[in-house]
Amino acid sequence: MRFLFCIFLFSSGTLAIFLEGGGGGHGGHGGHFSGSSSSSGSSSSEERGHHHHGHGHGGHGHGRPPRPPPQNECDNGWLRFERPNGVIWCIYIATPGVTNGYLSQQEAQTACTGMGATLTGFQNENERMTVANEAFKKLASMGGQVAGLWLGATNLPGCRSPSCGPYNTFQWTDGQTTGIGGLKWGVGEPDNNNWPGSTACIQQFIISPNFVAGANEFAGWKGSFVNGDLDKYQCTSPAYPYTRFYACGKVGVRR
Repeated sequence: MRFLFCIFLFSSGTLAIFLEGGGGGHGGHGGHFSGSSSSSGSSSSEERGHHHHGHGHGGHGHGRPPRPPPQNECDNGWLRFERPNGVIWCIYIATPGVTNGYLSQQEAQTACTGMGATLTGFQNENERMTVANEAFKKLASMGGQVAGLWLGATNLPGCRSPSCGPYNTFQWTDGQTTGIGGLKWGVGEPDNNNWPGSTACIQQFIISPNFVAGANEFAGWKGSFVNGDLDKYQCTSPAYPYTRFYACGKVGVRR
């Protein structure tokens, strides 16, 4: 049996091998082999198997992206604010359906406590107006034009009546809100009235720009308050406006 072994190296870098042997039709058909290999660095099947195996191990160690660090987040339905000290403060605007004024500030506080929260204050203008605008959407969906929203505040000692000016009459009581950045009063507020009760409170006016006084409402509210303004007021009920809201606040939880 005679074999002719030829090797050709083409200019493209491809190596061709031809093996030809004599010995009949079967030998000629079965003894002819033509193959090619590239000089570009392709790996053998065994090497490819090792590489595949290696990638499999690598997939276990590096295929999953790193888990992001836990974040302090708010429950669904709560507004999320980042305070200057880095605390995530969550505010829930409650619309209890009270339209006869019989929801005192203390009753609102009790309801917040039941949610693991407290009546909130406003750290800044953004918090104050975000709450006011969201509360107004709720009010409009109820078909109302004006509501009072209880906040967490009480008068400073000696400032219940008369007041001690716009920035020294009240203190926030939620344990987190500080400073005076969230205070914007209606006309003539905080007033010098000697309101019933042992302390004075703050309510936020939620009011339509097209407000027209109806039953148990006062036309003077339109000239004294725009949506989001604050009002020094009694903490007891019945309270005006008759439609009552309140805003609860709590620190975000780790997720």
